[in-house]
Amino acid sequence: MSVDRRGLVAFDLDGTLLRGATVCEILAVPLGRLEEMRRFEAMTAEADIVVARQVMAGWYRGHDVAELERSLENATWAPGAKDAVGILQREGVEVVIASITWRFAVSWFAQQVGVRHFLGTAVLASGAIEHVWGRDKARWVSELARARRLPRSRVAAVGDSATDAELLCAAGVRIFVGASPLSSVADVIYLPGADLRTVAQRVLDEWVA
Repeated sequence: MSVDRRGLVAFDLDGTLLRGATVCEILAVPLGRLEEMRRFEAMTAEADIVVARQVMAGWYRGHDVAELERSLENATWAPGAKDAVGILQREGVEVVIASITWRFAVSWFAQQVGVRHFLGTAVLASGAIEHVWGRDKARWVSELARARRLPRSRVAAVGDSATDAELLCAAGVRIFVGASPLSSVADVIYLPGADLRTVAQRVLDEWVA
């Protein structure tokens, strides 16, 4: 009996595909801005984050993208991250990355694992910032699913923090790899700190069940 593997899996980046230091922290190290960046990471109010992103964009001016990307090589991938993407893709599943961090960085990580579609915050040529928030990740994934005529039941999302709540709600299969449970989202599969090969297999198993 053939099994329909057609589907879409959206991974968050910081804390999900990556573990340890965030993308912004990694970028801040060679610029001598790590302590300031850590203060920014503690912010939760959207208005404060907008200001922080404007400050960060200023740090990057005068540095070409290739220079900034070299620092990304210091990122720590989650256990099994690259294999997990490969497992899903070989089964005919489309993998995308939905993140609120900088688009140029998300693009770099997407290239490392052969992912074509990704979302991230962009600094435009004008200097303006095209912000991405949790709600935007959910909207983007829903739009991708509609364009591919996939029902929500064939969409999976993997996240690690409260900012991924809306993304998870956009999916039929919701997997959380963070340490603290999400009280705001129902029907979540909790796999804290999981090897992402386990996560990939769980998605495939859910679609068979």
